[in-house]
Order: sequence, then structure tokens, then C-alpha cells
Amino acid sequence: MYLGYWQINSKLIEVNLSCLADEGLIKYSDKYEITEKGLEALGKKEKDIERYYLRHLSKQACAAYSLWGNVGLSALEFIIGFLSGSIGLIADAIHTAVDIIASAITWIGIKINREAQAALVGGIILCGIGVFIAFTSITKISQPDQIHFQIIALITIVINIAVNAFFSFYKFYVGGRTRSISLVADAYHTKTDIWSSVAVLVGLLGATMGLLVLDAVAGAVVSFFIILGGYELIRESNKVMRGEDPKLEKFSKFLESHLRVLPERGAFVSLWFFNLKDMTKQENFERMKKGFGRRYPIGLKDEDYESIYVHLEKNCLIESSQDCFKITEKGREELKILAPIIINVGAQRRFMDLKKINWFAEGL
Repeated sequence: MYLGYWQINSKLIEVNLSCLADEGLIKYSDKYEITEKGLEALGKKEKDIERYYLRHLSKQACAAYSLWGNVGLSALEFIIGFLSGSIGLIADAIHTAVDIIASAITWIGIKINREAQAALVGGIILCGIGVFIAFTSITKISQPDQIHFQIIALITIVINIAVNAFFSFYKFYVGGRTRSISLVADAYHTKTDIWSSVAVLVGLLGATMGLLVLDAVAGAVVSFFIILGGYELIRESNKVMRGEDPKLEKFSKFLESHLRVLPERGAFVSLWFFNLKDMTKQENFERMKKGFGRRYPIGLKDEDYESIYVHLEKNCLIESSQDCFKITEKGREELKILAPIIINVGAQRRFMDLKKINWFAEGL
């Protein structure tokens, strides 16, 4: 996996090659070659990877996991909130539940081809519930209630923050991989929800120290986030009905920022393959797709890989050699600069930049 330009642990390579040979996946005469059994194992691994991506990293899978995750979090917060008497926890549960309702309304709107109108209704509902929670929270500021099961309530809100952080990352990743503006927008929304949960956490921590009023204040803070979310939904739905597409302009920046740095980041992996041997542009691209393409934050198209090649040729990092391309001396120097740093740890050498290794490892 780590064969390339730099010094590495030769013993580690020998051990792994011996294991592959013992399993009949490779053979050695004057050089190592993959066997038929090895090719079958490789093909099976490729199919397993494709099935994994289809099952866990599709838009449909991401939406389903996110929905059920929100349902579970909302139910847990409702139960613990009522048992403990925490207005902040109940408010956060309602916040999560309203997100589920808003998603359902949007889905219905898509089905009946009235997405903007459905979003408008969802925004009005959000604002109404937010005002109700704000009124209840402000009332309890002057007469705060005692909170029971404080430790359990704290654990619940910490779980909420951790799960929302995971789903935010998950939706950013799948949204990028599938180039879905809606998923990226939902990821930003989930990221914002974390701050309302942090407010509840602060309120519950204050309640454990005797400052019961902080829980009511946390409820008021969460109501502000709910009202703000409703207002943004109303504003965006109005823009859509006027023929604008605010989401495309606002959230496509996430995708554009990664495409902007693609040529420089892709150059490292492409040069690494050209350094192994001379190859055609198409051969290089196929290796890039299997490694770098699977690891990059957004899904890449053929024209994106072409931009990497243009960058290499423009900067004289590769040159034509008969029907193939090969790395130039300038390319080798560039590869040294971009290469992961290797340090000695005892008797072992370790790579410092594992992300870059992941970018090209599967492409071999």
C-alpha cells in the first residue's frame, strides 16, 4: 500500500507481501504479480465498497438516518424533560420535533409540487411554537421550577449534542459527495441546532449549582432559535415564489470552496501515481477515482479530474512520453514538497499525514 517515493519500513512490506503470497493472492518469479485469486478478491472488495457507498452514503440513506435520529432524540428529550421538569430540555425536544414536522411538510410539498408554499406553512408553525415556548420560559424566569434527575438530564443533552454533531458531519459529507444543496443546507441547520442544545446544557449545569433560573433562560434561548429558523424559512419560501433560489447561492459556496482547491490537492495524488510508472492520462484518472475520488469531500466528475491534469501540464509537472505521460524533475521536486512527513518513533517509521495516504491507497 505504501510503495512510492519515500523511505519506508521495508520489513513491514516484506511481512505483508509474504502474507499475500501465503494466501495465494500474489505470486513471485522475478517480480510480484497478482494471481487470479487475487483479482477475484480485488473485484469482490470493489463491489463491497460500492454497496457500502450505496447503502450508507446516498441522499436517501442520509435523509432516512437523519429522520430517525431526530425522532429518537426528540422522544428521549421529551421523556427526560417531563420527568425532570426542565423547560430547557422540553424546549429543545420541541425544537427537534418541529424540525421533523418541517421536513415532513417540505416532503409533502415536493410530492404535490408546492414546495415553497409548504415551506411557508412550516415557517409560520415554527414561529408560532417559538413564541409559545418563549412565553412559557419567560414566565418561569420569575418562578423557576425545581429540576429532578439532573444528572440524567445532563447526560441526555450531551447525547443530543454528540448525535447532532455526528449528523451535521454526516450530512455535510453526503451532501458534498452527492452535490446536494438541500443536504448541505440541512447540515448547516443541524450545526446551528447544536448551539441551542449548548444553551440547554449551560442551563442544566446552572441548575445543578442551584441557579434554577438558568434553565428557564435556556428555554428562552432555544425559542429564539426556533423563531429565527421559522423566519428564515418564511423569507426563503417568499424568495422561491418570486423565482429566486436562495439556497443555491448561499450553500453552493461549500461545494465551490472544495472545487477551488481541487487542482492543487489532486496534483499530489496524481504525481504519486506518475512517479510509480509512466501511464496514460486515463489510467491515472482511474487510479485517482478509486482512491482520491472516494475520499474527497465532494463527488468528482470527469471534468474535475481534467482540471487536475491541466494544472499538472500547465506547471510542467508531467510531460508526454510516447503514448504515455511521465513525471518531470520539477514534478519530483513538487512531490517532495507535498509528500507526507515521516518521523522515526523508536525503531518504526510512521506517516504523519494519513489522509493523503487514504487518497491514493485504494487506487493501487
